[in-house]
Amino acid sequence: MTRMMRLICSDGDRPIAEWDTDTVTPKRLEEIEREFNKRMSDGWFAVDITEKRNTLLKEFDPNSDILLIPRVHGG
Repeated sequence: MTRMMRLICSDGDRPIAEWDTDTVTPKRLEEIEREFNKRMSDGWFAVDITEKRNTLLKEFDPNSDILLIPRVHGG
């Protein structure tokens, strides 16, 4: 099954990674997880949007469609 990691940015919703859960290599999954972890350590939020689950994630799940949302800054 194809999964995707997307982020919300000033241009809207942008895909940053896509993988097939049956054929993705461990190296590629590590790269995607590293990007996920970097965003999370920078204060982003992650939501599993697979089949409209809309559940917050704290850890990378390769079986989820992931939407990364930046921290909102007031001003």
